[in-house]
Amino acid sequence: MSSNGRVNLNGHNPFDRFKLFDKIAKDDKSTAYRNALTGNWQNTNLSNTFFSAQNIENLQQEMINGVATMSNGRFNIGKQDEDTLKIIMRSTYLQNAKHNDQPVEQQVQQLNKIVLDYCVPQIYGEAQGYTQYKNDVSNLAVPIDRPVSTYTNNTLEYKKWF
Repeated sequence: MSSNGRVNLNGHNPFDRFKLFDKIAKDDKSTAYRNALTGNWQNTNLSNTFFSAQNIENLQQEMINGVATMSNGRFNIGKQDEDTLKIIMRSTYLQNAKHNDQPVEQQVQQLNKIVLDYCVPQIYGEAQGYTQYKNDVSNLAVPIDRPVSTYTNNTLEYKKWF
């Protein structure tokens, strides 16, 4: 694809175009969210399981797989911001936790589904917006053609009085 914009963000390598993550090496291990309910609720087996590092890591993988599935493999995203994910998880827990007699694993699966149903379309939409932004920056807008009169279809001629 040729570029007529000021900046070419579409890339020369077709495999690098849709990698939507940094290549900075960092510690990718998820940490547990131990003080999620401080001041509001008591910690329970459900909250400890839902906010565990293993469940956060599971949600990260499910988000990566969900965006890849939703985009038919078009977007290859990395792990998302863990603090934002923890905020979404806390909100979901406070609004939707049932604390009933169901097994804890089943309740955690229900809460995870609510989190994923919110996060995956959000991330997919942001990835689409980012690729559209890259395309818009790389290509200048084509100007609109001059207007054409539709009032008459014949050529008019100026006639003099004299």
